[in-house]
Amino acid sequence: MSGERLVTPNHTLWLIAGAAIIAPFMEVLDTSIANVALPYIAGNLSSSLDEAVWVLTSYLVANAVVLPMSGWLSGRLGRKRFYLLSILMFTVSSFFCGIAPSLPILILFRVLQGLGGGGLQPTTQAILADLFPKERIAAAFTLYSVVIVLAPTLGPVLGGWLSDHWGWRWIFFLNIPCGIAAYFLNRALQPETPQDHTKDAPIDYSGLCGIALGLGCLEYVLDRGERADWFASPAICMAAALSGVALLLLVYHELFRAKHPVLQLRLLANRNFALASGMIFFTYFARYASTALLPEFTHGMLGYTATESGMVLSPGSFVLLLFLPVTTWLMKRIDHRVLIVSGLMVTTCAFYRLSGLSLQVDYGTIVKLRILESSGVALFLTPISVLAFSRLKSGKNDAAASLYGLFRNLGSAIGISVVNTMLVRDVQVHRTYLVQNLPGSSSALSAAVRNRASFFSTFSGDSKSEAMVRALGWIHEEINRQALLLCYTDCFRLLMYVSLALSPVAVFFAVRERPAPAGKQAMGR
Repeated sequence: MSGERLVTPNHTLWLIAGAAIIAPFMEVLDTSIANVALPYIAGNLSSSLDEAVWVLTSYLVANAVVLPMSGWLSGRLGRKRFYLLSILMFTVSSFFCGIAPSLPILILFRVLQGLGGGGLQPTTQAILADLFPKERIAAAFTLYSVVIVLAPTLGPVLGGWLSDHWGWRWIFFLNIPCGIAAYFLNRALQPETPQDHTKDAPIDYSGLCGIALGLGCLEYVLDRGERADWFASPAICMAAALSGVALLLLVYHELFRAKHPVLQLRLLANRNFALASGMIFFTYFARYASTALLPEFTHGMLGYTATESGMVLSPGSFVLLLFLPVTTWLMKRIDHRVLIVSGLMVTTCAFYRLSGLSLQVDYGTIVKLRILESSGVALFLTPISVLAFSRLKSGKNDAAASLYGLFRNLGSAIGISVVNTMLVRDVQVHRTYLVQNLPGSSSALSAAVRNRASFFSTFSGDSKSEAMVRALGWIHEEINRQALLLCYTDCFRLLMYVSLALSPVAVFFAVRERPAPAGKQAMGR
């Protein structure tokens, strides 16, 4: 990039920003909208559900590979050209996903769709960072946060409704009008940006291969690990080894050998950017883990329908949208670090309350706790993003946004993977503990077994021996339920500790002095 801030009349700023957020909204929506449609896809394309999961995995792997390259691609192609090509590729691939006659063809175009969508989020963030003056950047990032928050919440609900009423293919056809609108609006409104002065420099092939192999294999491990029993699977072992070696070599190459690196890791030498990247990793770790846990808990443990379980998340997300503008207003009056710490304390409180869940909890209590968590997220999400870009040198926003997006996406993927693994692995530990501490001579236990056996004998017509066997089976199932409940509380307790540990980190941010002289608002380190 040229290093100069884009000069745009004030009355068109929000029009350009509105056009810019269509594409990332469409892309983020697509990461979650296909989840609920997998059974329909598997049935319609004559495949197993495990095979259909590749519809998700292929997209995530391709997306993860392109995301960190987006800053480099923006520099070599010109930001506007790269952005429009990404939108076009995503939209065309969506059409071919919708008409795919078989699962392999669908997976192929999901890969292309992921490659097209990978650069949309960071490029949009870079556009906003360059477009808006410092005094209005918080409002711009609030608009961007609305996209990141709303799309994952709408995805499962919209995907389920479309699959039920119109067919699974419409979850992909939905992208076509949105993509066409995004392409032509951005083509007309986005200002032209020059290509990087290093566009004629040799291509960093080693960096490109390292990113593709390292991050692609890592995303595969995170997404498929639990289904494949982690390191009991040769494929997971090989992918993990390849990822570890490739990422270590990538870091060494990009830091010490590459003259024009694809991944500009030296940006992490900037204190604010490094702190913000670390914090966004762990905050998205907790947020997405919680987003995965609550529907699973209400559906699997409380017997809610899939729709009811999805609706548990909706009130919190809409409250977050209402709170984000309030945070923008508060940022003009309160130290950003205070808002971050306050938000983390609120989320810590929410996770603490969630760690005390029981099987008697009602719908309203869960919704209220999700709203409390979302309120905390609203307080720290925008301040962290603003501080991340506040002291970077001019012209570094494209590279910074791609690296920042990488930390955000890795945090989300690892958070979901960790809690899913805890739910599967720890249940045996808790079950063993419960059984060992269940006295066989307990009068309460004996009475419970007799009462349940009497119930089966009276209402099901079972003999005494059959009723006793069924009663013991019921006790066994109840022990399993209680063990799984303890796993859920362990997961929320882990998220509480993560949120609590992040709070002191916020004080190390360097906050720009205010008011700054009008002539010294250039972005510097």
